[in-house]
Amino acid sequence: MLTRQKGFSLVELMLTLLLGSVLLAMVIGLYVTGVSSGSKSLKYSRLRTDLQSIMTIMKTDIRRAGYGGRDFLVGSSGTKAVDSLNSGTSNCIVYSYNHNSAAAITNTNRMGFRLVADKNEVQFGSGVDPLATNCYSKGHWAALSDKGFIKITELVFTESIVSGATATLRSVEIKLSGELVSDSSYKHSINTRVQVRNIEFPH
Repeated sequence: MLTRQKGFSLVELMLTLLLGSVLLAMVIGLYVTGVSSGSKSLKYSRLRTDLQSIMTIMKTDIRRAGYGGRDFLVGSSGTKAVDSLNSGTSNCIVYSYNHNSAAAITNTNRMGFRLVADKNEVQFGSGVDPLATNCYSKGHWAALSDKGFIKITELVFTESIVSGATATLRSVEIKLSGELVSDSSYKHSINTRVQVRNIEFPH
């Protein structure tokens, strides 16, 4: 005796396809969201890493300011181990030390860091003028930051001086801020204080 076997109706097949499509769309949506979130996390991580690298370079070099004796002091009347400028978009610091064990100061021993606001980048300079007021008119400067990836929004150098009868201690607070060029909502700031290596003694 033959028995009739019932199959799926057209309505049931349509409902199955619809539910499968919705489920597939949800899975694809979660995947795309995960990939996008991961990409943004990687970009933010690189932003933080790049800013931290720039800060490390600056504080390591500035810490050496004045090392090598009185000949390597810079600034007005040779009384300062560092000289800085913070005025509007002009943010700069200059310093010197006996780079490559130099016996006397030359252009290669005069260095600095500055913010170039119209390029949104941090630059390192050599052969700079001893006075920070001339930071944007003299020296050979090269970019430290990748302006195609990071927009440097702030670079501030704040000097602090503690003077006594026998010596002067000088430190510099550095504030560095930046954001992603591709997404300005991703921002990061770093603050640090650098103790200038050489203690300044009165003449």
